[in-house]
This record gives sequence, structure tokens and C-alpha cells, in this order.
Amino acid sequence: MATLKIVIPDGSMQNRIVDLFERAGMSILVERPRTCKGVVPAASWISEVAFQRPQEIPNYLEKGNFDIAIVGEDWIAECGYEFPVLLKMAIGRKGNQAVKIILAAKKNRHFFNISFLPKGGTVATEYPNLTKRFFDSRGRADINILPSFGNTELKTDFGADAIVDVTESGISLAENGLEIIETIMLSNTLVVTNKTSLENPEKKNLMEFFASLIKGAYQAECYVMITANVPDNKRNKAAQIMGGLKGPTYSPVIRTEGWSALQAIVLKEKRLEIIQNLYEIGVTDIIVTPNITFIMT
Repeated sequence: MATLKIVIPDGSMQNRIVDLFERAGMSILVERPRTCKGVVPAASWISEVAFQRPQEIPNYLEKGNFDIAIVGEDWIAECGYEFPVLLKMAIGRKGNQAVKIILAAKKNRHFFNISFLPKGGTVATEYPNLTKRFFDSRGRADINILPSFGNTELKTDFGADAIVDVTESGISLAENGLEIIETIMLSNTLVVTNKTSLENPEKKNLMEFFASLIKGAYQAECYVMITANVPDNKRNKAAQIMGGLKGPTYSPVIRTEGWSALQAIVLKEKRLEIIQNLYEIGVTDIIVTPNITFIMT
């Protein structure tokens, strides 16, 4: 029987990914933390889950050390590889949105675009390859790339003219007096595989099943369930407002003639708008259920 070796990021994204495994029913058991490896007792077809630095993961996948990796698009771009993508998720370290790789500089330098950077200037970054390709493609091969190994937003205090870094909320940039000159790329979190593993029919089926489970866990983070009691004469209108994955389900309210209970799974960010619109047409007893564990569509 084929089995899968999976690598996931340690560091800031580790808890988010481990939580996805748990939501999908694949809790990772790490018996010896110093090995940076775990197993999934509920899924015997996963032989190993390894925790590694995200910037190193694409190299391990390319060399065939693992069948599947969960890693950011930014680090794949930095390494210059192309992998078959099983799943794309807009998640960052703090929320369900892609992070941005940006070019930034001190506000008081007034670098309105890359042409304002001084000739032969220095840009500090954790993404030296990605950054060099970016400047070369924009006709600024004169820019010197200074590798950074953390706290990149501070490097403009130590001689760098600008930085290329990852940002999610922009808070750290603002606190350090930086402003974005240009967004280089958006980076989603990907479930990717190496091409050799994908050519194995048994592994291919398992990898697609794994991606479906992770997708189900990820989708559940993005939705809430709304349940409400609706007058029958407003049921069609309420159903239109609620929407849902395939539309709401309904059932009669026992002992209250002329009323139905509607239930739908809706996008989390739409819940307040939906509640307001339901309220305005006379819907009552509205319940929002958060923390859905799993949704496989």
C-alpha cells in the first residue's frame, strides 16, 4: 500500500496548519519533538509529517524527500520551482487572506516608485532571488541585494535604502515608519506535490483525498451556519437572502402554524449583512453557529 510523506512549515504558520489537520480529523502526534516529525494515527496512509523552515520546503519537495508540501507561494517563487498545485488557500499567519510581498522604504525618503531608488542602491530582503528577478525585470539590475535573516523592517535603519518583505496587516511597517512602494506579489498557502509522486496512481488518489480533507477544514473556517424562523409568506424571500452553499434547507416549525425554520451555511464576512436583511423582512429567532469543524463540498 502506498503511503505519503508530508512536510509542513514550522514557525509562524505551524499552528494554523496543525489546526487544519485537526479539523480534518488528522491530528498530528509528535512523540519526540526534537525529531521535528510526527505521525497521524487516524490516517495510516500518512507515514510521516515533518516540520521544516518554510524557505527550505520547496527544495526538499523538488528533491523528492516528500510527496506533499504545504508552503507559501512566496517561497516557491523564491526557489524558482513549479509544482503541481492540489489546493490554494488564502490564509496568512493571522487570518484568511493572502499575504503580500512588498517593496517598502522610509516615508521620509519619498521613493514614490522604483525609479526613485538611488542608482546602485541597497535593498534588504529574505527573498534575494525573487527580489533580484523583480528588479532585473524592471530594468534596475544596478540594485544591490542584501540578504536579511529576520527583522527585515529594521534594515533601513542600518543602511538599506529599501526592503522587500512580507506583510499581512501592515502594522509592523507603519510602526517602523515605512510605506509600501509597490506590491510584488500576493502569496497564498498551497498544497503542492512533486511530479514524480503524482505519476504514481496510488499516491495520486491519496494526495487528492488529502487535499480534499484539508480543503474541507479550510472551508469550514470561512463559513458560519445561520438558522432562523421565517413566516411562510416570506420564506422564498428569506431563502434568497440567506443563499448558502446550495441554498438553505427548511422544515416546518411544530406548533406554530405558518412558520418554517431555514438553515444555511454562509460566508463568515456576509453574516451581518444577511442578518440585517432577514430582520428587515420580519424574520425572528436568528441563530449564528460559528466554529464549524468541516465542510466538504
